[in-house]
Amino acid sequence: MVKESKKIVIIGSGNLATHFANLFVKKGHEILQFVGRNPETLTTLSTKYFTTNTTDLSKINKNADIYILCVSDKEIKNVASKLKLPSKLVLHTSGTANINSLNGVSTKLGVLYPLQTFTANDKVKWSKVPFLIEGNTKIAETEMRNFCTSLTKNINIVSSAEREKIHLAAVLVSNFNNHLFSLADDFLQKEKINHFKLLIPLIQQTTKKIKKINPAQAQTGPAQREDQETIKKHLGLLKNYPETIKVYEALSDSILKLKHAKLQRKAN
Repeated sequence: MVKESKKIVIIGSGNLATHFANLFVKKGHEILQFVGRNPETLTTLSTKYFTTNTTDLSKINKNADIYILCVSDKEIKNVASKLKLPSKLVLHTSGTANINSLNGVSTKLGVLYPLQTFTANDKVKWSKVPFLIEGNTKIAETEMRNFCTSLTKNINIVSSAEREKIHLAAVLVSNFNNHLFSLADDFLQKEKINHFKLLIPLIQQTTKKIKKINPAQAQTGPAQREDQETIKKHLGLLKNYPETIKVYEALSDSILKLKHAKLQRKAN
């Protein structure tokens, strides 16, 4: 059991709020209240965790130790402007929003950003998830660290500027990669070749390789080999998919330029 159980109010009722609620309770903390805009999801969550909920920020429970905003980036300032929680630890969970977006809510502010993708009903291996944290003061940072220690050992103190760049890198490796998976699946389905699952071992092996070597060293394929004949064939197969052609050409060009840039640096 956790050394010091915290009373928590979660603002939001989406995927992250749902996953966090499960984690907090599992680790011995108490959820006092869910606050959000969707009465249906709020009722589902509050029923599951035997607690209260409200859609009215003015009725937020003031007896919690920690208030966690699991809302979209664009809503953080709007929600923060309606909150006055003096001396309470108030956190947002965004990868891009500056910690200053919470200014005025409390004297103790922070960011609790789990570097992971969250989907409804998906199981999360929390021990593998890096937690990027930041506090506006040493006191806030210490309280955050103590709280996070009850959740995971994978804690990283990162500034807003650093976190923003890490989030950008995360978009490149996760969101953009998944879009490429979507393009591949869409292409195969439209060509009546329902075999996307055949690609999964390849995806897994590619990910496995970059645990051991630099991603640039792991790069293979026709662009890396400068195999213009194969590239030309691929573009011909994509003649009915103009948007995918743009992506294919842009990425092939980028792979080639990065390869040459690295060779140039080595030569110098």
